[in-house]
Amino acid sequence: MNSSAVRSSVRAFRLVDLESLQASAGGMPPADDLPVLRAVVDTAEEPAKAVGLEQVIWPAPIGSGPAPQPELPGPQVQVRLKVHGPLPRLPQGQVVTLPVSLSARPLEYAGLWLRNALLMLLTLGLYAPWAQVRARRYFLRRTLVAGEALDDHANPWALLPRHLMVWGLAAGVVGSWVGSRLAGMVALSLALAVLPLLVYMNLSYRVAHMSWAGRRLRFDGRYEGVYRAMWAPLVSACLVAWLLMATLAWNRPGGWMAWGAVAALWAMVVPAFVWGYFQYRQHHLVLGPVRLMWKARRASMVMLFVRALAWFALASMMVVGVAAVVLAGVLVLRGRVSTQALFGVWLGVAWLVLAAVVPYLQARMQNLVWSKTGNRYLRFRSRLDVQAYVWLQLRHAVLVVLTLGLYWPWAVVAARRMRTEALQVWARVETDVLKANWAPRKRADRTKMAG
Repeated sequence: MNSSAVRSSVRAFRLVDLESLQASAGGMPPADDLPVLRAVVDTAEEPAKAVGLEQVIWPAPIGSGPAPQPELPGPQVQVRLKVHGPLPRLPQGQVVTLPVSLSARPLEYAGLWLRNALLMLLTLGLYAPWAQVRARRYFLRRTLVAGEALDDHANPWALLPRHLMVWGLAAGVVGSWVGSRLAGMVALSLALAVLPLLVYMNLSYRVAHMSWAGRRLRFDGRYEGVYRAMWAPLVSACLVAWLLMATLAWNRPGGWMAWGAVAALWAMVVPAFVWGYFQYRQHHLVLGPVRLMWKARRASMVMLFVRALAWFALASMMVVGVAAVVLAGVLVLRGRVSTQALFGVWLGVAWLVLAAVVPYLQARMQNLVWSKTGNRYLRFRSRLDVQAYVWLQLRHAVLVVLTLGLYWPWAVVAARRMRTEALQVWARVETDVLKANWAPRKRADRTKMAG
């Protein structure tokens, strides 16, 4: 097309034609006519005059600008999970709460408990390592921490010699005591001397065969630490036992006074022993790249035992009062009480007192031990309601007696769930970072443990 034809086409395009185009599209030219209109205006020498308008501003023609550059993906921001040296912590003031939950079911555990009980009876107790491992594995595999399950990889065959050693020591002490009191005391002293070693073997093996998210826990303590933590109460226990034997042999009033004084001193040593044991255990727990610490003071453990002793006295008075009312009613109705009835009442009183005191001590101990455990990356918290836990265990004790022991699995699952879900983990490190710097168990090791 020559220039004269273009000029003639421009002159022939009138404003009336433009208005008709706008009207056909509701104020805008149809999409099919836009390229024609743009081409006509672009080729005119004076576009404004060509359409009869004072000013017309058109967008730049398609393709007249710079060529668009292809959109390349931006740089990928990669978080360095595996690091050398200290782990990167979250910013100051930011803490991630890792929930702890338990998904155990009473009916499932009841079946496991019944099988373990029957096999224990059939094997005369030799099945104890297998029963212990299966029960522990059941609860650990249903305990979730930050959505990842715990697990137990213990081998019952490795635990069998330790169980036989414990039974042998117990049988030796009882047999020696039947033969002679002096021989029994010597056997008891030897058993107490071996006890810290057994505690160390059980603790190190149990922790070393636990895992979280397929990653093994570790215990790096040595047996010397257990002896340092337990020597004072063990020596005190030996002294109490020897004084008791001497008092029974001589039957002198001064001996009974000495025995009572030493027993009171030993009771005062027990809190220090418990504190030393937990300090040894918690300080040597290693979770991959981090090591835990325990910052409880001795005074805190002493106060815990003082509260437990006060609660024991209160519970004993309450239970004995109720038992006295029951006996009084029996005397009024029957006129006398048999020896068997008195023995039954005594067993009921002891059962209820233990059902009230032991849960109280468990709840207080859990809150103290785990609320003081942690480091600069992880911090544990236990908020177990002591009153609710005690009342739960009292109800369970009554139901176990009324059902002749059949309610025991339900009681165990409910108590375990309350204790487990009272725990929390406060983390100042991402779980992905923790797992990246915590080597998983080897496949060969996993296969060996499974076998």
